[in-house]
Amino acid sequence: MMSCEKEITAELNLVDRVVKALEWHSDLIAKIQNKLAHLRDISGSVNNLIGNLVLDDVELFEIKVFALVAQEIAALQKEGNSIFLKIPDLSPLVRLLDPQNTKIPSFYIYDNYSKELAEARIELKRSKSKNGESDEDIEALFAKMQGIEAKVREELCTKISVHGTDLANALQQLAHLDLLIAKAAQAKKLQFSKGEISKDKTSYRGVFHPMIKHDLAVQSKEYQAVDIELEQSVCIITGANMAGKTVVLKTLALCQYLFQFGFFVPAAFAQISIVDKVLISVGDEQSEMNGLSSFASEMLKVSSMVKESKNQKNVLVLIDELARTTNPVEGLAIVNAVADIFYDAKVKSVITTHYSGLKSKFRKLRVKGLDKDLGANVITHKNINSYMDYSLVEDFEGEVPHEALRIASLLGIDKEIIERAQDQLASKNKF
Repeated sequence: MMSCEKEITAELNLVDRVVKALEWHSDLIAKIQNKLAHLRDISGSVNNLIGNLVLDDVELFEIKVFALVAQEIAALQKEGNSIFLKIPDLSPLVRLLDPQNTKIPSFYIYDNYSKELAEARIELKRSKSKNGESDEDIEALFAKMQGIEAKVREELCTKISVHGTDLANALQQLAHLDLLIAKAAQAKKLQFSKGEISKDKTSYRGVFHPMIKHDLAVQSKEYQAVDIELEQSVCIITGANMAGKTVVLKTLALCQYLFQFGFFVPAAFAQISIVDKVLISVGDEQSEMNGLSSFASEMLKVSSMVKESKNQKNVLVLIDELARTTNPVEGLAIVNAVADIFYDAKVKSVITTHYSGLKSKFRKLRVKGLDKDLGANVITHKNINSYMDYSLVEDFEGEVPHEALRIASLLGIDKEIIERAQDQLASKNKF
């Protein structure tokens, strides 16, 4: 993950250029992709060459084919006036490995390399065609020819070894070009946008989780993108069950990683501050192997996150439903305590919770939830998401919406459960 502003900017600018090329020169990009598909990872052969080892014919074949394709891709970039990455000139290497200038992707120790070798091969061929030649004589001629080939191969490897560094650079550049095209194609297909670097705040408009959006599209459902802004402090997100709080955290983590690996991000607009590390706790942390409960595993992980954030303040901390597996009184105390630490240390952090009674100094966002008009529609577990409003709004009261029974009722849960739970709440409110 890149953390240097110049590196991230340079990579995003390259991706942006390829995105534009996909729009205006799609045929050219398709040709380059076709050539890239024929490339193999020849790093082993290149390392052997740089290490002054004598390569075998297979390795020499790999290098020749790679060099030919590299030249073709370099020519295609020039053809479209779209030099995304400069590829080293491998034409001197090609001349050595293709002395007949056939441009054919094959290799053997050509006669052109040595007059002595050419004569030895002719002599061997004549001997084989003569009926009177003994097997011993033919074997001797064959051994002589192999000896000359070995000498020629060694001399050839010495000559091409001076191009080892250029080969390694070309391999790296072409791999990078392949990745750039993949990044650009992804951005175009999934409607990602180019994020901008921000010094302090991180802000998204219309941010979405691409996998969930795709899954919903398969079901002919719409995904509701959201807006969110994070400052260099703690932010608490509250909301009922099924309100999408976990998705928000996963989306924030995904966007941060994508951005700092030089990808466009799933948002209509994004300004992102660079961090050194993303610390995330999402899901059940229970560890059966270590005999730890969900609560114990979560607390150990959160403790390590707190320690790391103290040692390295430029982090993004994301914690889902902190202390959800313990009782509400102590759970709320833990949430306030952890949030206090992040608040005092000015750590950019997002914590989701069900708990009410959070300290007023923390910035709080609330998922709107079931604010949409239900009308006479029948709500089921299959369509309830269509009636949820996943927008994030500022919450100055800090009270978590009490929608659990409402959601349970809409889902058709046994009426006795709902009624008894309501009775329990009514009795509690009397005292």
